[in-house]
Amino acid sequence: MLKVVPGEAALIFKEQEECTLLISDLHLGLEKEMAKKGFRITSYSTKILDRINVIAERYRANRIIVLGDVKHSIGKVEDIDWNVLPWFFETLLDVFASVEVVPGNHDGGIRSLIPSRVKVHPSDGMIIGTDERVGVTHGHSWPSREVISCGRIVMGHSHFRYEMRDRFGARSKEAVWLFAKYDVEKLLSKAGYEGGTGEVGELMVMPPFNNLVGGQAINAKGGFDFGPVLSSGTVDVAGADIFLLDGTRV
Repeated sequence: MLKVVPGEAALIFKEQEECTLLISDLHLGLEKEMAKKGFRITSYSTKILDRINVIAERYRANRIIVLGDVKHSIGKVEDIDWNVLPWFFETLLDVFASVEVVPGNHDGGIRSLIPSRVKVHPSDGMIIGTDERVGVTHGHSWPSREVISCGRIVMGHSHFRYEMRDRFGARSKEAVWLFAKYDVEKLLSKAGYEGGTGEVGELMVMPPFNNLVGGQAINAKGGFDFGPVLSSGTVDVAGADIFLLDGTRV
């Protein structure tokens, strides 16, 4: 059973005795970039861990999978990565029996930063579950054939937000979930795979777990065109359901 955690950018997947927490886009180390822009904030990584602990305790989760963009730096490993990531994942290993990562586009060199007990999967994703199969991936590249074919994909990467305006013209952007249908056979073809029998699959795009990261407005022109899956023309964007974290449909 796959369910959204109310009020959080997180999913719980339960099957038999295993309970898996799914989150995406931690962007650990974002504080360094914000400091360069003049913002002074305390370690946000601690707050992220506190939220994870609350969810894990509430649902008795014994496994966690991070769907990419664990760190914020791109292209090279920063000093803050060495300071934050080893400690962060050692703490997760104290909470969960299994800690796993599906790397995203920010995660170059991540294997050198995290404990060897953390399992790092291929960047094109993996399948979780046996009775109910779910494909999980970050979303910056084409998912594997197995992930697309399973008929249910969960991914992050997009950082989608919904832009709202009040009667005075003030704007605000809120993180959102996106639920849409996709054509399995056509998506397989777009990704360069053969096969498929015309089934309709379900796509779920997660909000970033790090509340400080920016994102594009999903209700702006071209807002959906982010990543190969969403820009493939195989996703029913017009019929998508969009929800704020509090469950409000927009």
